[in-house]
Amino acid sequence: MRTTVGILLAGGLSRRFGSPKAFAELDGELFYERAYKALDRVCDHVVIISRPELVACFSSDYDVITDLDWIAGQGPLAGILSGITARQADKYLVLPCDMPFIGPAETAKLLALTEDSSDISAVWNDSEKIPLFSVWDIHLKEQLQKELETGQLRVMKFMEKVTTQWINSSEIHKDQLVFRNVNQPDD
Repeated sequence: MRTTVGILLAGGLSRRFGSPKAFAELDGELFYERAYKALDRVCDHVVIISRPELVACFSSDYDVITDLDWIAGQGPLAGILSGITARQADKYLVLPCDMPFIGPAETAKLLALTEDSSDISAVWNDSEKIPLFSVWDIHLKEQLQKELETGQLRVMKFMEKVTTQWINSSEIHKDQLVFRNVNQPDD
């Protein structure tokens, strides 16, 4: 049986936001709690990747880890590799905490549309690609590690080197605002 681990990215510096986005609120729920629920309903396990100084801020009910020491603070690719290394699975469903409008229906639909032949399955709409709402295969671990060892930190550049399936966001949800990334408190 294939297993799926959710990787919740919650360790960004949030420079434009002004405070850690993971702890921002929407409708009385913290961003990270919303993302966790979206992943937890469809994954066998969820791991939150964050910065060392934020780990104690999360409820002890959650599995919270930090980046591997050698790539600490190096961005989303480092978080993804850290999650893949820490928790064994066949597939990894990645969701950043700053996409609080993605819910269980959207994560389930993304998983359902993911093709087994793809290394990564990610979402796009008419105006942009959304690489961090995506599904990653375990066999990418070694290649991802090599990329990070060379200092290559760009998600899109990595995705161009592997077989990436781009799924039109309208197949997951008709309202494109669901996929927006909240970068400022008033977004």
